[in-house]
Amino acid sequence: MNEQSSNPEPLDRREARHQRRAERFADPSRRGSLIVGIILIVLGGMFLLQNMGSYSFPINNWWALFILISAFGAVERALYMYREAGNQFTNQAVGSLLTGIVLTLITAGFLFNIGWTYFGPALLILAGLGILMNSMFTGKSRAE
Repeated sequence: MNEQSSNPEPLDRREARHQRRAERFADPSRRGSLIVGIILIVLGGMFLLQNMGSYSFPINNWWALFILISAFGAVERALYMYREAGNQFTNQAVGSLLTGIVLTLITAGFLFNIGWTYFGPALLILAGLGILMNSMFTGKSRAE
């Protein structure tokens, strides 16, 4: 018989595994999956309560809440990129932030039955803000 198969795992391998696990959980990029998990648990609980008859949604387009998962992920990614760049906006951070804002506005439009007559101008304003933010915050790094 092989000695390694009968003996438990050596202590140093266990410590290395625990250290790798601690590093994985300390990684800020993993927080997005935590947020998504919490959102799904809350939504599932709300749907279960509604199906059991103890709670009813006052919102007709409840499915639009799933768009918020992507919106939160985009905003979280923007914050991560902002911190990784030394608390400076990069093109990617601005793009992710604007994506999160647009998805949040679209979700609000569906949830509160706001017509697209308001969203057209709002999206144009956001596009203009994106161009301004891109030139103001990331223009300095291109000139250097």
